[in-house]
Amino acid sequence: MIALPVVERKVKDSLRVAEEYLKVADIVEFRLDYLEEVSLEDIGKFCKFNSIITIRPTWEGGYWDKGERVELFKKAIEENAKFIDVELREEKNKELVEFRNRIGSKTKVIISYHNFEETPSFEKLCEVVENSLKVGDIAKIATMVKDKEDVLKILNLANKYRGRIIAIGMGEKGRLTRILAPYFGSILTFASYKGKSSAPGQIEIEELKEIWRKLRITI
Repeated sequence: MIALPVVERKVKDSLRVAEEYLKVADIVEFRLDYLEEVSLEDIGKFCKFNSIITIRPTWEGGYWDKGERVELFKKAIEENAKFIDVELREEKNKELVEFRNRIGSKTKVIISYHNFEETPSFEKLCEVVENSLKVGDIAKIATMVKDKEDVLKILNLANKYRGRIIAIGMGEKGRLTRILAPYFGSILTFASYKGKSSAPGQIEIEELKEIWRKLRITI
């Protein structure tokens, strides 16, 4: 799957952009931390789309500094959002999974880890994935790539945890992982659209599709 991040400042613009994005992408990620304001009612609107609900806090590289996020996530779970993305370092991630299980929601929980400085050792990455999968349904790993060895770590990780992971190498040197990780087993990759992106190294969606066509890669 290809995901496009929605990084608008207003709810109405986010909804409009999501409709446009889903004409070319498989799924959208609503980055609610970019929004100036968001309500429980808005969450219901977002969940009508095939989407990932993400509220990335400042301590994990996002922009959310408005306090508690749990009620917003619980509303997304009640509305059967396709996915929610919650950080491995979030102390209440297990609470959200237990809430999902208790009410019988269909929402899948992504447990995410971001490292904007480096790509740790393969052993460390495996440890992070294992810890994430003990909590949620899917592990997401996004790390800064500095060399070819880092690229290999991420692709090997995608291959080892095929179908249970989103594996991403950030930065210009990580662009190859955004092309090849889905082939090796990552359930999706994030692309950009007309210059709008949410992380360094995201490739324009039409460029990504063209590369896959030329390489005859079927995702």
